[in-house]
Amino acid sequence: MIRQMSVANPLWGAPRIHGELLKLGIEISQATVAKYMVRRRRRPSPTWRSFLCNQAAGIAAIDMFVVASASFRLVCDDHLGPRSEEDCAL
Repeated sequence: MIRQMSVANPLWGAPRIHGELLKLGIEISQATVAKYMVRRRRRPSPTWRSFLCNQAAGIAAIDMFVVASASFRLVCDDHLGPRSEEDCAL
């Protein structure tokens, strides 16, 4: 019955199924309900390789470089114009 309830109501967890079984007069612990519930497979999370492949266009579009001037102050140019030293701090 626990498996049937967990398949029929995928959003219900062990506490909810435990409560419903108690309402039906079935005395069972919540740990036992959790033990016999159907385990759902999670979708695998993306790997770094797939993340970088998906974001390659955006990563390659960054064209920023830092140049030290004659006075050794950082000059930052990212095609948006000059910036202050705070913006170029690494």
